[in-house]
Amino acid sequence: MLAAVFALLLIMCAYAGKISPSRFFLAPFLTLGYMPMLMLLPVVLLIILLLRRWLSVLLLVIAFVVTLPVFGVYVPFNDDEDLPAMPADPQSMLKVMTYNVLAFNYVSPPESDSSSPSIALILKADPDVVVLQEGGAAGVQWSDIPSIQPYLEQVKARYPYSYNSPEGLNLLSKFPFTTQALGAPCHVRSTLGYNRDNRSYLARAYDLQLPSGKQVRLIDFRLQSYHLQFGQSVSVRISPDIKPSPLDRMRRAFTLRASDAAAIRQAIDNSPGNVIVCGDMNDVPTSNVYRTICGEDMSDAWVEVGNGYAYTFNKHRLNFRIDHILYRGKLEALNARRLVGGSSDHYPLMVSFNTDIATVHKN
Repeated sequence: MLAAVFALLLIMCAYAGKISPSRFFLAPFLTLGYMPMLMLLPVVLLIILLLRRWLSVLLLVIAFVVTLPVFGVYVPFNDDEDLPAMPADPQSMLKVMTYNVLAFNYVSPPESDSSSPSIALILKADPDVVVLQEGGAAGVQWSDIPSIQPYLEQVKARYPYSYNSPEGLNLLSKFPFTTQALGAPCHVRSTLGYNRDNRSYLARAYDLQLPSGKQVRLIDFRLQSYHLQFGQSVSVRISPDIKPSPLDRMRRAFTLRASDAAAIRQAIDNSPGNVIVCGDMNDVPTSNVYRTICGEDMSDAWVEVGNGYAYTFNKHRLNFRIDHILYRGKLEALNARRLVGGSSDHYPLMVSFNTDIATVHKN
């Protein structure tokens, strides 16, 4: 009985992302449970082996095999020898970083260091473009953030092209670009009480002009968080009459993200061929949000060329990969890294692309 229930739950957690939260409210909760269930699997197997319940062992093994495609999305294994070769022309390379920097800890700066570990991490990694989420506090310029001030001149020299948006979607780039907001302005209060004014947008596009003459569109976004510290942080704008329970916050966040994911997908559909999507989805691989944004045409760079389980959220012991780099078009992912360090509650992902391939990349 234990094995049958566990096997069923494992399969449900693996594939619950195929179900919209609007159809089954527990589906996104189940999706979050896949990796914890997988970690429990050896313990359950050991207990059943000690009890010599061989049919139950077979049942659990079958359940694991059934979920192997999902396991490969969470924990890909790409040997260095099997990765694509680096292009002969350096101008064909594009190194992209996505990073939720938590406004460089402007609201709650680290007490031990007056400089920004997150900026230092970016400069050390030296990507060609840095796609940021929560790139600044509302109404605060980078020059007003004490931890960034020691690095401002170095950042400007390294990245002569930059953009700071009202919604905290920022870009640092070595190459020129044009930018545009995607979708309608966010001018309403969400059900979690988070205020957005009519200058803020859900997503932003940056059209890079590369040295080779080619153009690549970057799409940056940050979807609704769970607000697990709702009402405890001054950075979370709350309404005094809206203080839902933690589970209700999560349910509302799932609903908001599902709607926003559809809007992001529409922005991708309306974009030119070469697209790299960099975002803080606040949701895991194989979730309904992830599946909606990926659609049938986007590849996950970490799945393609990453290695192992690389979580990007690093607080509250919720070690999930909720930051993603997706791509399509005449692009080829060459390698992917999850960097550790900085002072944010996220770790950055960095992917190197070959922008000079003759045919469209296929999943």
